[in-house]
Amino acid sequence: MNIAGLIFRPFYWSAGKVFSSWARPAVQPEVPAAYIADSDAAVCYVLETGGLADMLALERACALHGMPSPTGSFEFCGVRESKRFIVMRRLSGFWSRRPSTMGSRRLKRLVEGAARCEQELLLIPVAIYWGRSPEKERSFFKLMLSENWDIIGRTRKFFVTLLHGRNTLLRYSKPLPIRSIFTADIEPPVAIRKVSRILRVHFRQRRAATVGPDLSHRRTLVKQVLRAPAVRRAIDADAGDDYRKQEVARRKAEKYALEVAADISYPTIRILVRLLRWLWNRIYDGVELNHMERLHDVAKDKELIYVPCHRSHIDYLLLGYVTYEAGLQLPHVAAGINLNMPLVGGILRRGGAFFLRRTFKGNRLYAAVFDAYIHEVLMKGNSMEYFIEGGRSRTGRLLAPKGGMLVMTVNSYVKSPQRPIVFVPVYFGYEKLIEGDAFIGELGGAKKKKESLGGLVSSVKSLRDHFGKVYVNIAEPIELEPILDRLHPQWREYESENGERPPWLAGIVEELGTQIMQGINSAAAVTPISLLAYVLLATPKQTIGLDELRRQLTLSLNLLQRFRYSDSVTMPDWSADQIIEHGEKLQVISRSPHPMGEVIHMTEQTAVLMTYFRNNITHLLAVPASVACCFIQGRQLKHSELQRLIRLIYPFMKKELCLKWDVDDIDDVTSEAIKSLIDMEILTYGPRKKTLVRPPAGSEKAFQLLMLGQSMVPMLQRFYLVIAILVRNGSGVLSRQRLESMCQQSAQRLSMIYGLHSPDFFSKTLFHDFIRSLQDFEVLRRNADGNIEFDDDLTNIGIDARLVLGEEIRHSILSLTVSDA
Repeated sequence: MNIAGLIFRPFYWSAGKVFSSWARPAVQPEVPAAYIADSDAAVCYVLETGGLADMLALERACALHGMPSPTGSFEFCGVRESKRFIVMRRLSGFWSRRPSTMGSRRLKRLVEGAARCEQELLLIPVAIYWGRSPEKERSFFKLMLSENWDIIGRTRKFFVTLLHGRNTLLRYSKPLPIRSIFTADIEPPVAIRKVSRILRVHFRQRRAATVGPDLSHRRTLVKQVLRAPAVRRAIDADAGDDYRKQEVARRKAEKYALEVAADISYPTIRILVRLLRWLWNRIYDGVELNHMERLHDVAKDKELIYVPCHRSHIDYLLLGYVTYEAGLQLPHVAAGINLNMPLVGGILRRGGAFFLRRTFKGNRLYAAVFDAYIHEVLMKGNSMEYFIEGGRSRTGRLLAPKGGMLVMTVNSYVKSPQRPIVFVPVYFGYEKLIEGDAFIGELGGAKKKKESLGGLVSSVKSLRDHFGKVYVNIAEPIELEPILDRLHPQWREYESENGERPPWLAGIVEELGTQIMQGINSAAAVTPISLLAYVLLATPKQTIGLDELRRQLTLSLNLLQRFRYSDSVTMPDWSADQIIEHGEKLQVISRSPHPMGEVIHMTEQTAVLMTYFRNNITHLLAVPASVACCFIQGRQLKHSELQRLIRLIYPFMKKELCLKWDVDDIDDVTSEAIKSLIDMEILTYGPRKKTLVRPPAGSEKAFQLLMLGQSMVPMLQRFYLVIAILVRNGSGVLSRQRLESMCQQSAQRLSMIYGLHSPDFFSKTLFHDFIRSLQDFEVLRRNADGNIEFDDDLTNIGIDARLVLGEEIRHSILSLTVSDA
């Protein structure tokens, strides 16, 4: 060791002790040593800028995760290197630190060595972000507290380390095998430039994905919005040539822009992150993340638009927290103007929320301002999050997608196709909802309570309750460009006249909305609570013997594995007894002793709430459950007839449950479901394998098949009810509004008399959507008076209903379908 090394070692050791007592960077991925676990290749780390603080952070992370020390020596191709790291942008100078124009000499030696020997070397890029917040554009005082795109000197780095030592992210990336660079004819100088370029691009993309673009001051962004051509045209349309009216309209536009715009503050975000960490562990059993690697794969070179399902107000906070903790850029989040309450609105705005009104109808200026704001945010390369369902689902099913935000996003990209846009469907799964009671009340006809500060304060009492675990599943990302290329190949040539949107945009948005909703469902999280709800709500009184419950839970888990809806679906790796114990812990079920065996039951109020969680997963088993449903009344059925029945109802099931299969493919899917049921021995083949036979009545397998089929009965009852009311009243008699009202009242009475009195069963929205589907498929049509007409073929459906619905239920429905005379 030379004299400089003897002097430096004690200083480095002392600095490391001080650093470790203060700075504690978060390390990603959780197990970075997995990158080198199965390799005997030499390892060398690659830093973007280097410096003492970065080296100490890397030294600490390597020590914690059992990886080779960056300051240790190693041998490669017969040459011993004194250090195990490379700095891509080394700084030179003592007082004035500037990037060196010379490349890394160690990298040059390593690449040249790789050219003359066969030994492998893994270059592991390590990115370190102090503070993680991007720079403010044109700020007078640069944010010494934040990570940005500049190279900083020793003084500033000292303060950054001091102030943000515990808010730092250190991320190991996948290794670059140096041998992969060499081809048969590549020369070492070319290989050096190629490796350097790959690493520079990697660090640039990783920084964009983690830190994001520079933040505009809110006032700066508002000025840019007001200068947008569409906003100027809207101002001129409102004010004409009158200067005073133009000034009034301009001020109104500025007021709208300030009402909308986010005002991201990273100090506020850091406080919120700490608060949310406490909250998740206070009322939840933590947050389970699945398929996060999909985000890291696309975030490097694409712009992310998060499109999650909307279950709860917690959603607004959840995804921002998850992305921040995962080391990704914080998204701008679309929030309803109802959340722009005193105090709360300001906090959400600083956390990345921008606000929109429920409707833009009749306000051209507001629409132009909002559209221009979305365009500016996307043009700067920011990620975004919005809920295309429009509002929170009250039933647990996905709502029909609203196209407003999608239209603005796609139109913005068509106008300025810069960084490719990727939509990321996200599934949120809860085991209990803070708003559960309110949702049931609203479905039952109660008026929705307006959000208020007082309501927020009163909801604090929920912190005393326990809400189980929260699940966040990332679905397969959806790239926008392939959809544009497939549906309208000439989209790049489109030139807007006076800012008008392309006439073909509606078809793009419809296809995109469908893919997003199907993507969300394909990443569903099957929770212990949703499984309990699925089984118990299939029983007449939400009561079942303990042994029967164990068997039915086991059957449901096995069927979910055999009839795999999607590889993105997650399921609990629990036994039936663990699921039951968890349900008791959350007070969803209780047990009563009995000489013949314990009985598990739900209260009626709990059962009504549990319909929400059953509906979260109904789509996963909709096809096998529909097959089982066809055997409730009959013991055997031809395979072809079974396919015909499923084919008949599938278009309506697909619409209500956002199922992923095309109508043309449903026969094959039905056959796959039948095979799964046969493998589980709850269906068998008859002679010559053309007929399917259920197990003997009273047997355990027959009971399991009946229970599975019951999960689809409420939906089929609603379908039959609509058709029965139409047939009873006749063609051309009822208006659509009157039909919906009669269906809701009849279903409510049917629910009160024969089943669980759940508002989910008689939701007016479900009848509205089914009637609209009948019109879309041209089963129903409107006459000149606006009333609904239909053909005699509609009555034939009643014959098929006898195979599924019990005689008592069918007669009850028919008795309720009095004419509207």
